[in-house]
Amino acid sequence: MSIPTAPTIAHLDRDAIEKFTAAVADHGEVITDDATLVARGHDFWGVGGTAELLLRPRHRDEIAAIMRIASEYGIPIVPRGGASNCSGGMMPANGRVLLDLSGLNRILDIDVEARRARVEPGVVNSDLQDRLAPHGLCFSPDPVSAHLATVGGNVIENAGGPHALKYGVTYNHIVSADVVLPDGSTVTFSADHDGPDLLGVLIGSEGTLGIVTEVTVALRPIAPVTHSLMGAFATAREAADTIAAIIATGVVPAAVEWLDRDGIAGLQQFYDTGYPLDADSIVLIDVDGSATEVARDQATVERVLRERATEVRVAEDEKARAALWYGRLHAPDSVVQSGKGFFIGDVTVPRDRIPEMQAAIQAVAARHSDRLLFISVCGHAGDGDLHPTTFYDKDNPKAAAALEAANNEIVEAALELGGTITGEHGVGTEKVQFMTKRFTPVEIAAQRSIKNAFDPAGLLNPGVMLPEPAADEPATPAFAASVRAALTGGLAPDPATALTAGGDREISVNLGNLSLVVGAEATLDELKRHLDAHGVRCLAVPESGGDRTVGELVATAAGEERMGVRHALLGADVFVVDGDAPARFGAETMKDVAGYDTKRLYIGSHGAFGALTRLIFKISVAV
Repeated sequence: MSIPTAPTIAHLDRDAIEKFTAAVADHGEVITDDATLVARGHDFWGVGGTAELLLRPRHRDEIAAIMRIASEYGIPIVPRGGASNCSGGMMPANGRVLLDLSGLNRILDIDVEARRARVEPGVVNSDLQDRLAPHGLCFSPDPVSAHLATVGGNVIENAGGPHALKYGVTYNHIVSADVVLPDGSTVTFSADHDGPDLLGVLIGSEGTLGIVTEVTVALRPIAPVTHSLMGAFATAREAADTIAAIIATGVVPAAVEWLDRDGIAGLQQFYDTGYPLDADSIVLIDVDGSATEVARDQATVERVLRERATEVRVAEDEKARAALWYGRLHAPDSVVQSGKGFFIGDVTVPRDRIPEMQAAIQAVAARHSDRLLFISVCGHAGDGDLHPTTFYDKDNPKAAAALEAANNEIVEAALELGGTITGEHGVGTEKVQFMTKRFTPVEIAAQRSIKNAFDPAGLLNPGVMLPEPAADEPATPAFAASVRAALTGGLAPDPATALTAGGDREISVNLGNLSLVVGAEATLDELKRHLDAHGVRCLAVPESGGDRTVGELVATAAGEERMGVRHALLGADVFVVDGDAPARFGAETMKDVAGYDTKRLYIGSHGAFGALTRLIFKISVAV
């Protein structure tokens, strides 16, 4: 699919650029060399543009001054980290300045006892992991691009990876972030701050709200033992049902990865995957923990696999595990080395809808088989996050149009199945056109209010994530005022404000997806009884809640209750305060990085952004 290049600014204010360049000279290295601008202005996939100049700060404390000067002269700033982004999220252009943060790469502190680390934004993920390993610790996000991706990039993309099923995405592991706002002011967003979850809004914001200058990350112990298993299946439905059956036992695998028949056959053209070519789908599973825990969980997983799979493989040592995972982990490399044209997609559906999504993708491939080579499907089955990779002949003049049509059809299918347009790659510029399919005009308007509150001049990473304003997009001044008040610390609870509305008390548990949909006016005692009856639990639900409603819990969440809500909340049906317009932010998908994570504003907001009507949470099997 063709990703748009950054536009050239028609009326470049040359005087402003020259004054900006002179003013920032003391705050970083100014580079105007054409070769450097071209090289640094394009990401790993070759997408991007050429900036007016590149600015490389020498210290994180210089960023505030740089942003103040940019604000004064009206200069758009495009932040750059490791440039491993897959969605055209970095679009420098004539008249824009590329702010290269990759040199801010110091690991400032590792607190082994507290299991925390403070790092600058340019620290590469894999470098941090190498420093942590001797302490028996790791930073949970493990994207395939870890050798390129920076921690700052992990934050602004809300990176996940294969092991997010058990350990969560970046959001679940950020303690705090020091941020420079577009006007040059500084703020620290913390996970334990009461009130609207501004840290949660920043995470996944794709560099459009602020420049991260320092991050405190939570660490976890490296599991002493990890074993891997593979199951091959005759149908995608049997594979998906098996995953559900495994999770229903109470075992939470460290990873559950998926490859489909066409993907295996297609990749086999480029290298030997080692996978059975007659399987419709294969599933790769990691179990980790202590030796005792792994022995127990492996036995359970293997039993379920052998009851349902056509072939089962087990790998217990590192050599065998590497061989089992080789085909999946080297898929991106094979894509690049194939010499074929390709496009790596990213859609997420509820886990129990994966078979329908796989069928939809292969139907798309069949419809365009005369112009495209094949579409392989791999992804994170535990999260429902799939990466359909479309291959085509670069010399086929009809391929570009077919690729765009196929991608559109895949996104439409994901939305029809209750999914979303991106689970971990981000919107960037590549998926901006799908934002109005994913969100209603009022939902877009609320997100635009977030952008305007943080960046009223629109100078930070322009053109990324949000579509151009449309005629049917309503004004949301009250919502915007609440965002600004939260940002400046002036949001005061109004006891008269309604926290919930609509009277919904229905409770629905989806065991196949391990998600819970509950009316905001159900009481916590009602919900607790329902969860107990289904043998599941939810981190957000306190042991004793009484007659408080679920909506009240979320809207007033503080302290430990707030942390439980933060980690369990998937989505919220709400009223946007302007005109009480209904909206939904989030969904039953376990991964979703489409747009700003607006539901986070409703946590602890005491109704300032509108009333809650329904909530969606992650659940787990009680053991």
